[in-house]
Amino acid sequence: SSDFGGNPPYVKMNEISKITFKHWMKQTNVLFIIGGKANNTDIYETFRAMADGIKWYFQNYGPHPMFVVVGRGGPNLIRGMAYMRDTLDSLGLPYRFFGHDSAMSEVVNYARAINKWIINGGRDQIKKNLNIK
Repeated sequence: SSDFGGNPPYVKMNEISKITFKHWMKQTNVLFIIGGKANNTDIYETFRAMADGIKWYFQNYGPHPMFVVVGRGGPNLIRGMAYMRDTLDSLGLPYRFFGHDSAMSEVVNYARAINKWIINGGRDQIKKNLNIK
């Protein structure tokens, strides 16, 4: 778990993402990116850094079967979600995005349900899509 606030620059976000993914990705069922509606954090830069961190992980450690759940709001949200979407699509990862108008409890409940799905066979479906044996 990491907390990013105060409009961190791309380089800082990307480095933190890489460190976090390097140490935690293997045990991850759901990559859960959540936050309130930001006032000054550029969501595009935040999501671009995280998405590039996921790509870096896949390039260096191989694909990992997980589901990505994003719940966020703030400046450049649509552009950031588009970048994240394009990255996840290119990697073959399933995902769901929630915007600022979604209740945080709804997003948390969805992530919990996806975690149960992963445990009960969803991981095998994702592995198949990622061509992981």
